[in-house]
Amino acid sequence: MSRLARRGVVTAGPRPRLQVETGRTFPGWSLRVVLLVLATTFAGAALQTTGLAPSFVWGAGLCLGTVVACLPAPPVPHLLVLLGGLVLLMEGDAPFDPVVLALLPLGHLVLRTAWWSDHVPPEAHAELRAVVPDLRRVGVLQAVLLGVALAVQAITAGDVSSAVATALGGIAVLGLVLLVTPRD
Repeated sequence: MSRLARRGVVTAGPRPRLQVETGRTFPGWSLRVVLLVLATTFAGAALQTTGLAPSFVWGAGLCLGTVVACLPAPPVPHLLVLLGGLVLLMEGDAPFDPVVLALLPLGHLVLRTAWWSDHVPPEAHAELRAVVPDLRRVGVLQAVLLGVALAVQAITAGDVSSAVATALGGIAVLGLVLLVTPRD
């Protein structure tokens, strides 16, 4: 005699339903649009210091912004920020160019938005409350760096020794390094 075993699936009632609740969300493609605007503005503002025709400057800025928005992974956005710094170094005659007051926060926003664009696919959605802690950090860092930049401008407006200017430049570079250092 052989034994035959019977197996069957026993269910006790209907299948359980999985419910997921999320907070307010935003689409991932919106990050790419914001990145396009920020990167284009950054590139255009940096290139304006060259004295080239505005149509060329903003056309090149739009091209660079499009590249960064399509390829938000490092090193592409970092190269854009580096390009902006190099343009300022090449064109800067004064010890402190006021366009830095615009480029410093824009560069930081480009890098943070690129990070989020790289981590949230365009077809996905992200919760708004996931971005809030990063937005707070961005706000604090930008306020501190803007204060340092205004202090540098105020000090360099007068007659300042090269040692003081070098120290202030070192503080500005340290602030930029803190902004660019990844936090993952």
